[in-house]
Amino acid sequence: MNLRLRFVLIHTLLVSSILVISIFIIYIIYNNTRNDDFTKRLWSEAILSYKGINNNFIVNNSEQDLLENNPPGTFTDMQVVIIDHTGKTIYKKPVYLQYDPDVLILSNIKINHQYSFREDRYACFGLYINDTGDYVIVRANDKYGLARMAKLRIIMFLVGIGTALVAALFSFFYIMKTTKPLVQLSLQMRKISENNLKERFYIGNGNIKKNELMQISANFNGMLERLEKAFDMQKSFTHHASHELRTPLASMLAQTEMALRKNLTLEEAKEVLNSLKEDQQELIELTNSLLLLSQYEKISYSSDWPMVRIDELLYDTISMVKRMFPNISVSLEFLQMPDSEISLSISGNYTLLRSAFRNLIKNAFQYSDDKIVSIAIKADEKTIDIYFENRGKTLNLKDKDRLFIPFFRGENAIRKRGFGLGLSIVKRIVQLHQGTITYDIVQEKINRFTVSLKKA
Repeated sequence: MNLRLRFVLIHTLLVSSILVISIFIIYIIYNNTRNDDFTKRLWSEAILSYKGINNNFIVNNSEQDLLENNPPGTFTDMQVVIIDHTGKTIYKKPVYLQYDPDVLILSNIKINHQYSFREDRYACFGLYINDTGDYVIVRANDKYGLARMAKLRIIMFLVGIGTALVAALFSFFYIMKTTKPLVQLSLQMRKISENNLKERFYIGNGNIKKNELMQISANFNGMLERLEKAFDMQKSFTHHASHELRTPLASMLAQTEMALRKNLTLEEAKEVLNSLKEDQQELIELTNSLLLLSQYEKISYSSDWPMVRIDELLYDTISMVKRMFPNISVSLEFLQMPDSEISLSISGNYTLLRSAFRNLIKNAFQYSDDKIVSIAIKADEKTIDIYFENRGKTLNLKDKDRLFIPFFRGENAIRKRGFGLGLSIVKRIVQLHQGTITYDIVQEKINRFTVSLKKA
């Protein structure tokens, strides 16, 4: 049984259960009311019958009110027996009545003064008269009341069955209609695979804030867009990684095969080995970059990271880069003087941030025309902005949008060595620290990378 039919069954059973309980309560209340009314009528008949044989019997005001509000009316097969305190029958109606009440019944009547009981098909009422010690017993068959109860049972049974059927039909059509978008959503989901992630769900018309199904469709479309982008990036990463790895390996293989076909002199052998060494170093650098990128994808932000002063971190990074590139010129300035040490501090991973800043300085140096890198720091109440600028060829709009994609290299990198992974690593590190990185063209031939980090 599918989910929709289970919903129909559960809803029908729930409605039917409530209906059965309601019918049962109504029937019990009606039956008790009928019994009370019939008992009051029997009491009235008992009072009037005894008053008819004893003119000295006087009813009080409350009893008189009850008599007026509950007249005896007409009974079916009514019988009245009056017994005195000695146990002698002094009145009976009809006169041919043969009825001797049980001693236990008379005892209960005397103890309770008013006692209701049943005998076969008769509803009976016994009244004890305190003044004389007489007993009055009235018996009658509530033929019309019982007939109404029988009709009521039939009516309630038919109403119950009919309501249950109507509830089942209503539940079926209502649930089928309301869940139809979910079924369509399920059918659309079956069409989606890794090969057609461009498929999108139909959201429909209406107020999306008040329609949960429209919200599900919109959220699922958003998830598909993210998945499509992730798959595209993964495909691009795999394609470029295999291409970049194949290039140095093919070069090494070609040089090795050429060396094996020749009788090389010592100088020629050294030249081949040096070339192989360069290719191996390039391969190691590429592998390390791929491992770093994969490793940073698994790291997440931690609120337990220690405090890091950005200015001290930049000074340390600049010293490291100067040892790597002796001919580099790096300047660091503050666009506004910090109020205190804490104003330039963030919660972060020192090693990761230093790696990101080193890559940015190295990138600015490699793509500059004058080997000069300018760094500036600006801090406000919430963020710290670090600007990395260089003078060189700027990127076009198309290259600018793809700058942080792994293995992407713009037109200005055609004659430069590298793999296009540095900026991808930088962006991942900045995102780990809940920051942002952007590229802007300040003016002609001036490139700027801006890193914004949240202050501690």
